[in-house]
Amino acid sequence: TLQVLDRAVLKPSEMPTARQQALRSQFDRLVAPGGVKARHQILFRKGEGLGANALAIPDGTMIMTDELVKLASNDEEIIAVLAHELGHLNRRHSLRMLIQSSIVAFVVAWYVGDVSNVAAGLPALLLQARYSRDHELEADRFGAAMLKANGISPQRLGDMLSKLEAAHRTKQSGDQPAGRSPVSDYYASHPATEERIKALAQ
Repeated sequence: TLQVLDRAVLKPSEMPTARQQALRSQFDRLVAPGGVKARHQILFRKGEGLGANALAIPDGTMIMTDELVKLASNDEEIIAVLAHELGHLNRRHSLRMLIQSSIVAFVVAWYVGDVSNVAAGLPALLLQARYSRDHELEADRFGAAMLKANGISPQRLGDMLSKLEAAHRTKQSGDQPAGRSPVSDYYASHPATEERIKALAQ
């Protein structure tokens, strides 16, 4: 999945290696809720068409774009996004979403005898699929609990969601009206709704 994303959507990060490692170290020093942290690794990439965003893939890889780091006003906002993504990994949201999205395709492929094509399409399927409202709220709660446990205000995640929402709207207003794309579908999978931001402010 990572190899496909690197070929099709992402580019090598232009962020200095020392800066990348500093952010990893800051996050890895945090204590997760209940003391249990999902296995993970943090990678940085230039988002290109994906822009400012972060995503988690089922093997525990969290990808953060250079554009998101630049959008943040401080490191706590970056850490807050990583805490949210760790929530998705902790609850296995991306794996569950991938299975739910692909199970029908696998059944049909098995019936017609061509499973290989479906397997090859899983990375794109993961990129286009949308987290449910409940999954986003659950990851928000995990992230908020993790931030609180480490003396960071959950409002930092709310602040970042607001910035991502504004950046998304700016990008969408500048896009050519050529229908939906995997990139626009991915942005739609992370709605920074007023409900989520208000919940984080409490």
